[in-house]
Amino acid sequence: MDESLTKKKAVGWVFATVLAPLLIAYVLSVPCISFWYYQTGHQGQPPGDVIMRVFMDVAAPALWATIALWWLIHRKTSSFAELFATRTGSFVRDLPIGLGLGALWVVIYGLWVVPFGEMFVIDLAKLRSIPASLSAGFCEEFLFRGFVFLVIARAGGGWKSQVVYSSLAFGAAHLTWGPWGMAWTVVLGFTFGAARLWCGNVWPAVVAHTLLDLCIEPGLIEKAATMSRSFG
Repeated sequence: MDESLTKKKAVGWVFATVLAPLLIAYVLSVPCISFWYYQTGHQGQPPGDVIMRVFMDVAAPALWATIALWWLIHRKTSSFAELFATRTGSFVRDLPIGLGLGALWVVIYGLWVVPFGEMFVIDLAKLRSIPASLSAGFCEEFLFRGFVFLVIARAGGGWKSQVVYSSLAFGAAHLTWGPWGMAWTVVLGFTFGAARLWCGNVWPAVVAHTLLDLCIEPGLIEKAATMSRSFG
């Protein structure tokens, strides 16, 4: 990536970062849904639990494919550490900050979004959600608190622009969760962005994001869908 970017190019990269995982996930979901139709002979729209299972299955490869693609595109001009803000001076400092922030959000979500009783139930759905939760914790932070921060900075944006626009992009990337899910995600993104600025790298946000997702998935997807239907 060039050391400086025009605002138009920066906006393009932010939009691409939002859309790429969604488009890749959609492409990957088509054969999965088609195979399910073939197996079941079902007519009409697939049930919600089938859609959720497919989402869990395709989310991880879609996110990692986006990371790989962005790295392939920019590898000649930026190191991986620079592109995704992974260079740290102290994991000893980053880890407790991430754990504290993640625990705070677990409490917040437990009080208002996903009941605590659903967070710590180990069943098949929870086990199926683990790859997606881990991938989201790493990849979404690499993309939104790493790559998007870098793009905005190279277009001349300051720390306020980095936090605001990366958080809005983070929310837009979760449009399938409905308006309330997107709103929660934007607020979540602000706190992860603050941690990114404070520590100078993505690892506290990665730790917090991963911890939160491991607790609230797959219940969050079902809850977000319910909230979206209620909003509509």
